[in-house]
Amino acid sequence: MSDKSFKRPSIANRDGLILYCNQYSYYCHKVLQALHVKGIRFEKYEIDVTNDEHFSEWFLELNPRAELPVLQNGLLIVPGSSRILDYLEENFPKSKSLRMPYDTDKQLLNFRQTIENLPIGVLTIGSFLHSQHTGSPKFPFILPVRQTILARESSLARRLRAYAADYPAFSEGLSKKADFHERKRGIIASEEYFCKLLTALDEFMSHVEHHLGTIDVERAWLCGTDAFTIVDISLGTLLYRLYVLGLEDRFWGDRKRPQVQRYFTKVCQQESFQEVLPSKVSMLRTVWTNMPPVYKAGLAAVSSILISS
Repeated sequence: MSDKSFKRPSIANRDGLILYCNQYSYYCHKVLQALHVKGIRFEKYEIDVTNDEHFSEWFLELNPRAELPVLQNGLLIVPGSSRILDYLEENFPKSKSLRMPYDTDKQLLNFRQTIENLPIGVLTIGSFLHSQHTGSPKFPFILPVRQTILARESSLARRLRAYAADYPAFSEGLSKKADFHERKRGIIASEEYFCKLLTALDEFMSHVEHHLGTIDVERAWLCGTDAFTIVDISLGTLLYRLYVLGLEDRFWGDRKRPQVQRYFTKVCQQESFQEVLPSKVSMLRTVWTNMPPVYKAGLAAVSSILISS
C-alpha cells in the first residue's frame, strides 16, 4: 500500500476554477490544452498518482471513480475530460470557441468519436508489455520507469480492494474498479489484442491522412479553416501519446504518412501545446521517483566514481 496520509489541500477551498490533474495523463493533457487555448484562468493541483493520491479519501469525495481530470468551480464538480470540455464551451461563451462548425463533415465528427473510444490505458501499458512492436519510447517512459509502472499496474486490483476496506463509503465503487482492472489485465497481456489495436489505429490513421490531403495543412486545421477546434485537440493529443510511446515510426515516420507528420509538427509548435508539456526538470524528477532502487543504486555508484575522478 502507498502512503495514505494525503489531506484535503487548501486549494480545494478557494473560489474560481481548479483543475485536479496529472501532467502525464492523456486525458488531463486535453483539458489543459483547451483551457490554455480558450484563455481561461484556472489553478492547477497536481495529483500524486505515484503514491495513490487519487485513491485518498479527500479525492474520492470529489470523484468517487478516482479518475482524472476533475474540474472544480466552487461547489460544482465536473469529472472526466469530455464532460469538462463540454462544460467549458457551454459556460465560458466569451472565451475562444473550440466548437466544430455546424456544417462539419460527418467524417470529422467520427474522428472525434473514434479517438474518444480508444482504450488509451490498454494502448499505453500494452506498449510496455509488448515492446517488440514499438520503437524508442521518450521521456519519461524509459525502461526503468516502465518497469515501475508495470509493477504498480500488477498490484492495482489488490490496492483498490485495500482502499475499499479502508473507506467503506466508497467501497462498492472501488471494488467494482478492482474487478474491472483484473479483467483488463488479461486483455493487456494479450499480444494478439495489442496487435489488433495497432492495426485498427493504422486504418484510422489512413483515413486521417486522406482527409489531411484534402486541405492545406500549413494554413488550415482539420475543419479546413484556421479555426483550431476540439477535434484538433483530440487528434493532437493522440499523436503525442503515440510519439512518446515510440510508435511514431509505425504510423507516420519515414514519410509513411507525410500529411500526418506535417500536422503533428504543426500541433507541437502551438503555444498552447507547449504550455502543457512537462518541463525537463519535472520529467527528470519523475524518472528518478519512479526508478527502481537497483537503478538508483547503480546511478549513485557511477556518480560517486565520476566525482572521485
